[in-house]
Formats: sequence, C-alpha cells, structure tokens
Amino acid sequence: MNEFNKEDFIVRYPGQYDEREQAALDKWWEAANAINTRGPIDVQALVNGTLPADTPGIGPTLKVTEAMVRYNNAKYEQENPLFNDAEYARKAGYKDIPAYPIFGTHDDSYTCAFPEEARDTLLVSQASHWVESYQDIYPGDTLFLVIDERQMIDLTPPEGSVHRSVALYNGGTVYNQRGEIVNKCGFHYMESLRTFKPGKMPPGFKEMGFLSMWEAPDWMDKEDRVYTDEDYEYMKNIWKNEKIQGAEPLYWEDVNIGDEPPRTLEGPIIDCSLPSTPYGMGIGGTRTMKKEILDDEIRKTMIKDAHGILRLPNEADYTPSVPDGAKSGFMIDDGRGAALDEKMAAEGGAPDMPAPPDMPKPEMDVDTTDIHAAAGDMRAAIINFVGRDFAIHAINNWMGDKGRIFSVKWAIMPPETHAAFGHPVPESPYYVHWISQAPGMEDAHVDSHGLTRDTAEVHLVVVDKYVKNGKYLVKLIWWISDMKGTNWVNGSAEVELPHKQA
Repeated sequence: MNEFNKEDFIVRYPGQYDEREQAALDKWWEAANAINTRGPIDVQALVNGTLPADTPGIGPTLKVTEAMVRYNNAKYEQENPLFNDAEYARKAGYKDIPAYPIFGTHDDSYTCAFPEEARDTLLVSQASHWVESYQDIYPGDTLFLVIDERQMIDLTPPEGSVHRSVALYNGGTVYNQRGEIVNKCGFHYMESLRTFKPGKMPPGFKEMGFLSMWEAPDWMDKEDRVYTDEDYEYMKNIWKNEKIQGAEPLYWEDVNIGDEPPRTLEGPIIDCSLPSTPYGMGIGGTRTMKKEILDDEIRKTMIKDAHGILRLPNEADYTPSVPDGAKSGFMIDDGRGAALDEKMAAEGGAPDMPAPPDMPKPEMDVDTTDIHAAAGDMRAAIINFVGRDFAIHAINNWMGDKGRIFSVKWAIMPPETHAAFGHPVPESPYYVHWISQAPGMEDAHVDSHGLTRDTAEVHLVVVDKYVKNGKYLVKLIWWISDMKGTNWVNGSAEVELPHKQA
C-alpha cells in the first residue's frame, strides 16, 4: 500500500474539526440521529411495503432462494444431510433445509463509514461483529434489513495524530415476511483517516483509485507455506477425527465446562469468498477437498501446485458454481414478485434483476472486493465472515440437528496486531478479545490476518453453561489458526441445546 510523509498530513485532535470535517459530520449525524430517534419500526407496514419512503434506516430486502441457500451450504456442509437433504431436514424438525443463521445479515448493508469527503486515506482495524438468531431461515423467505442504531466515537489521541481515529458501530434487526424478528446484529469497525495539508496531495492521487487511498499493514509479510506430505498427514488426522453429531441429540446436561469439541480444518484456501450485497455470506471461493484427499485413489489424480496445494484437475469441481443473479447483489421483491418467482422456477436460480433506482445501497464507499480478491499467484486477505462461517460449520458438527446457534460473535485485526505490523491504532471500546477468555489462552491474541493458501483449523472450548429466557445455553470460545499456529480470527457462540427434562 502507498506510504506518504507524515509531515504531508494535517494533525488532528479529538473533538476538534475543521470546516471540511464539520460540514460532512453534520450530515452524517443528521442521518444517524434520524435512525437513533426513530423509535420502533412499524413491522407490518415494512413487510407490506407501505412504510413511508423516507423512513430512516430501511435497508435492502432479500428474497431467500433455494439456489443461494444450497450454494452456501454446499461450501461448508458437504457431508451434513441437514443442510442438503430437504426430506432429512423435515424429519429433523425443520421446515426445509435451513440457511446458515447469519444469511442475509450483511455487514456492509448496516455500516456507514466516516464521510468520504472529509478524508483522503483510510486504515481499517478492529472489526468486531455479532449476530443473534431468533428464527430459522428457509428458501422462500423474504428478509427485510432495518438499521436501528448508528454511533461514532472519536478516539483520536489527545496529544494529536495525523490519523483521525473513530469507532463506528451500527446495530439493526432482520425481519421475515411474517414480521418475525429473524436476527439482531451489531457491526463495528475502527477507521483511522488522514487528510493532506493544502498543496501536499500528490498529483493524480484522486485518479489512482482504491489503492491510492487504502492504508493497511503488510499482511502479506506472513510465511507463504509450501505444503508437505507431513502437513497433509496432519490435516488428514484432524479430518478423520471430525464428527457430525447429526440426529443423536447432544443434551445440555451432558456438556461440561472445559469440553473441547473436535476441531475442523478447512483449506488450504485457494480462493476467498467475496462480499455480495446483501447476502451476509460471500460468493465465490473454493471448497475444502477433504473427501478427495482422504480417498487414496482420488488423491492420486490430484495435481500439486507450486505451493504444494492439491487441486483437482478441473477447477469447476472445487469452485462451486454461483447461482444466476448472485453477482448483481440485490434480490428484491418490489412488486415484480410473480415475474421473479416465475423466472426462478424456470431457471432454478435467482434472476439477475438489478435494484430499482430508489433501492438503498450500502453506505460504505469502499468496494471490499478490492481488498480480498487477488490475481495470478498473489495472495489475498481472507474476509472476516469466512472465518465465522468456518466456525459455524464446526459448531454445526458438534451440536447436532437438535441444537441451534443463538449467537455468534467474531473479531479480527486487534490493535496490538496493527501495532506489531507498524500501524498503531487506539483501542476501541467495541472491540472484544475473545481468544484470551479461553482456558490456557489468557496471553493469546489474533496475531495476523488470514490469507489465501492458509489453512483454517477451528478450535472450540466450552467456557460456560446457563439458562436464559427459558433457553438452555452453552457458551463456546473459538479461534482459527493456520498450519504454523498463527491465529487469524476469534469469537464466541451461544448454542441452545435440548434438555432431557424439557
């Protein structure tokens, strides 16, 4: 990423804004406060499409298609019939194959950046997010994303800094077509921003696009491993010990604090899933070739690349095909529902129908595909939600068909890691260090960024169990490490389990 002389930037102080910043922030807070003071949404008007067009905080509407549910499930749950076999799912007590619980809870549909017009460069750190799930999501549902809260805290150091650092928090709710709360969520980032002094902006800076303004640690400084036969034996041992609990109930009474559910392992990750508005899960990316590598006959047909990564000869066999329409982002029901359903039925997927002109768009001005896509032999940073989805897969294995994930929380890029990579930032009050809450991990932290060609070994440990609002819950701490043991994402989860006396 581009580096500039520190002397070229304005020194900022907390709560002190120049005319350029103040004008932009006045508009930002006007919109934010309209959301914060709106009060409860009229849910029936929301789902009926009769809310006033100027209602603050109304986000996109998402039609949940079977094609997209199956597409995402197949990337993570190849062996679990609950997520692939509708008849099996119904016998297990579901209405259909369930979507992942965070489906449609899309971070960039909620987040709102510091005003673009009031900064020249951008450094992002301390992503720390959470989702609570109240209803299962099925093909045929319609999801309505609503923003309920928007906050900004100026954490610029009092002694002054060329970075204006702000913690940005956005909270909201996802409803379904019946007006039920599906998910509640909160998304947080810290942004550290710089502004050139008058006359110091390099010629052509604005025309250079994304890479001119994006500031980041050199995450690519991490070892690029060449995988050996010994590495594959390590992977195979983890895979052989994986267990899908399935139809046999895991009872709350039988879980003990300190239990460590079997680990899972994904990768080596060839390509990363990329953001897709407003799904809450990515499109693209490759699946793990666990089954093929464990099969000695198939493994003999696989090709080992320059990094020692085993691939099938045909890329299409390990890169799931993206359903029609997914890349366009918004899957909508705006009065064209009958035509949309007819087109889906005919094509077996989601139609490529763009959003109407007045459909709300995500308010971030950064296209995060610029960060997470890589060409040729380059590596790319793995987006935060991919690690979260790997962790959900491990939890699905452990809890079985009778369990439900009530909450999942995850975080990457803590301040100590940014400092270690030469980009110190203030610590946000919204950031949570999850890994240090696990027994024996008190001094651990997320110490790198996940990259393509890494593996993702998911570690789980039970740290608490309790009853809350009639739910028998178990709390897990989880984290993901690569083959070298470097941790690159961490989080927690609350899982509702069946009770023997219920």
